[in-house]
This record gives sequence, C-alpha cells and structure tokens, in this order.
Amino acid sequence: MSAKQLVRLAIVLAGVLLLWGAVALASKRGQDRGDRSSLIRKLDTAAIDTIALMGRADSTILVRNRAGAKDATQRWRVNGNPTDPQAINDLLSGLADSEQSADLVARSPASHARLHVTPDSGRRVRVIGHGRTLLDWMVGKQTVESDGVYLRQPNAPEVYVLRSRLATALARPADDWRSHTVSEINTDSVGAVEVVREGKSYALRRRGTGWILSSASQPDSAKVAGLLSSYRELRVSGFGDRLRQDSLSQLKPRRTARLLDRQGKQLLSMVFDSSSSGFWVQAKGAAARGSPEEWYRLESWTVDQLTPADSTLRKH
Repeated sequence: MSAKQLVRLAIVLAGVLLLWGAVALASKRGQDRGDRSSLIRKLDTAAIDTIALMGRADSTILVRNRAGAKDATQRWRVNGNPTDPQAINDLLSGLADSEQSADLVARSPASHARLHVTPDSGRRVRVIGHGRTLLDWMVGKQTVESDGVYLRQPNAPEVYVLRSRLATALARPADDWRSHTVSEINTDSVGAVEVVREGKSYALRRRGTGWILSSASQPDSAKVAGLLSSYRELRVSGFGDRLRQDSLSQLKPRRTARLLDRQGKQLLSMVFDSSSSGFWVQAKGAAARGSPEEWYRLESWTVDQLTPADSTLRKH
C-alpha cells in the first residue's frame, strides 16, 4: 500500500470516528433532554390548588383560597395562616417559567445522601391541581452559589441541579412563607391610643383637629404623627413556636397598647412581654390578622416606638 493510500485511509477513519462521536453526543444530549423534559415542564399556575413542601423538620402546605379573597395575603394560606404575596408570586412565576433547565450532576444513588435528596434529608415537593399531581420532586440542599438546588424525581436515581428563581423559592423555610404583617390601620380613623408601660398608663385622644394627653398637657404633633405611623403597617420579625406560646400565655404582660376609632370602638389591642431574644406580642381586634392567640416576635426598638413613654410625646 502506497503512502498516498495510507493517507486517504487515515482521513476516512478520522471522518468515521468524528461522525460516531457526534452521533453519540447527540444521543446523550437527547437522552438528557428527555429526562429534563419530564423533570422541568411549564405548568398552568391557574390550575394549581395545593403546593406541599414536606420535610422531616417541618412541612409547608400552601392552599389556594378560591373564594375570591380581596386581601392578597388571604389568596393563599400557608399551614392555615396568611401568606407573603411576594413569596407566592416568586414560586408561581418559577413554576410557569418554560425557559429554565436542569443539569444532570449524578446518576448513582450513592450520591443521594451527600446531595440531601433522600427522604430523610430532603423535602418532598408536590404540586397538585384539581386532584391530580402535576409535579413531584425530592428537593435537596442548595448549591455553593446559593442560587441553585439539587433535586430528583422520587423513583429515579438521576440528580439534577436547578438554577433559577424557582430554586430560590423552593429553599425558603416555612416561616418565610407567612405574612409578617400582623395589622394595618388607617391612621386617620384613630381616635385614641391607650398605653400601659411598666405599670404606668396614659391616653392620647383626638380633640378637634389636634390631640391631647390624659395629663391635659399638649403633645408634640410631630411625635404624635410618628407614633401613629408606626401602627400604619405593623410587621413582625418572627413567630413563636407552640412551647413558647404556651409559656408566654401564663405571664402578666409588661406593656399593653390599645387603639380606638373615632367612635370609641376597638381597632387593635396588643399585649407585650419580653425575653432574652426581644419582645413578644399578641394582636387582637378588627385591624389584626392571624390568630389572636399567637405570639409574634418584635425588636425592642419597634416596641418602644409603639409604646413610648408619655414624656417623649409632650411638647417642650
């Protein structure tokens, strides 16, 4: 065989190898795309009724209120409580995103414990619409970059990493799904503010176009406006667990506050108690949201804004 023939043969063999490699690569990509198409698919979020995120430590059950709730926090309920509308919007937007994709990172079940996609270490996520399961995942830990999460289908060994806003939403802890707004008040409707602080009480009452303190002294209008603005939308920093709520219910509150409307009807009633982690508060009345028996955590400076000493309100 001449040198020219050998060169031709080598060229043909190289072409065959390149063609085989391209076919194998296309086949693998097609297989991975097939896996991903069953894993990630666009959902009609209007058809979703329930989203369950179930783990060993806690479970989050999101249920749509189809009764036509006007308040955005009531359109979905999380474990029976009002929800954070932005958290719900992020989740639904992620489920409706058809552009996201997941990358295959492991095929062996030996990787499941390390990536926290086992029943003991991960969270089972199920999306249900009209009684039918639309999506079923085992979601694991977040990636190092915190913008991705590992997941797999419960009966499949393959593990994928998903990087999208949906990944961030799925990693949200249970309390972060809840609305942190526990009351909202139109300050123009307030006719009186009654405060008890460390055994001393005072009242701030509307008189004509101004206000007067129970001591008959003239309050500073700017300080009164600041006090009322602190009640416009009251947001808490956390929620008490059952054990803490039971213990707090046995204590005598250190402070109380009550807001009445211009006709003397109660808008909001709050009791405060303190602990090493800050203040805890219960909120009741027409302007309150959530259960009247629940305790919420507030920072100390917020409590001081809500229940200031009467001396700080006086005009000097």
